[in-house]
Amino acid sequence: MPKAARVLLEDRISYRCLSVAARITRYLSPRWKAEFGLTVIGWRVMAVIGRFEPISATQLAARTSTDAFFVARAIEKLVEQGYVLRGVDAEDRRRLRLSLTIAGKKVHRQVEDMINQVEADLLAGIPEADAEIFFQVMSLLEDRAAALGTTA
Repeated sequence: MPKAARVLLEDRISYRCLSVAARITRYLSPRWKAEFGLTVIGWRVMAVIGRFEPISATQLAARTSTDAFFVARAIEKLVEQGYVLRGVDAEDRRRLRLSLTIAGKKVHRQVEDMINQVEADLLAGIPEADAEIFFQVMSLLEDRAAALGTTA
């Protein structure tokens, strides 16, 4: 395999994606905390449950790319807050099944609305064709990143 060219930190895919995500999170997370008592990890867990419910804790940890310990703590807190229901999976009684409560669904919608507005504001002024290419490239990068380490 040929040696890869050196890439400056500010030009790395991972750095730039993380930078954008971190700035959006830093902007919105104080509102999540003040209005709903949500931490960043709590929101991340809630977002995945809201999108893929019912979901197991193992699936949730994989989809959030967060350590299972922190996911478990976030689940506990979300259950205490009345946002998440924890049940037993009918197919495998050893597995937890997580879903949002009615209150959780309401908070999920409100936070999603906040995020959607910020993303719409960020995309405003970017030509539609450029945005379409951006999302196509992001999909390709996600697929390729998911395959890292899976082939010999």
